[in-house]
Amino acid sequence: MYFKMIRITEKEQIEQFAKLAEVIWNEHFTSIIGKEQVDYMLDRFQSVHAVSDQIENQGYHYYFIEADGKIAGYTGIHPEKETGKLFLSKLYLLKDYRKKGYASMAFDFLKQFCRDNSLNSIYLTVNKYNTDTIHVYEAKGFKTVRSQISDIG
Repeated sequence: MYFKMIRITEKEQIEQFAKLAEVIWNEHFTSIIGKEQVDYMLDRFQSVHAVSDQIENQGYHYYFIEADGKIAGYTGIHPEKETGKLFLSKLYLLKDYRKKGYASMAFDFLKQFCRDNSLNSIYLTVNKYNTDTIHVYEAKGFKTVRSQISDIG
């Protein structure tokens, strides 16, 4: 099984990312939050404009997850040097690549990123109705620290 993380830096990669995000979000989240909310979230947080701004102005790093020579998903992270934490903003895989170990390989990459950048923990947020994903995070050792309700549009 071939696995590679490819840092997204070029405009063409960001355009490819936005198309991939649209596919993944529509196949996974429509049943959880509805099509209207999916469209809003994609435009607000995972569009070409949004991701370009996050990379250029907010310190985010984005990576494609490549599996056996094909783009299988992506991750977005924000290293927070001041707190010593890594915010895992996004980690998504196409349907055909889920439950095959690629998320574990991505987590190994993220842990190494933390070691290389003197970060001591990873944190994230997840929709409470995204139960399959919550189980994956719990299996990786994540714990619920708090619950919150956030109006995101």
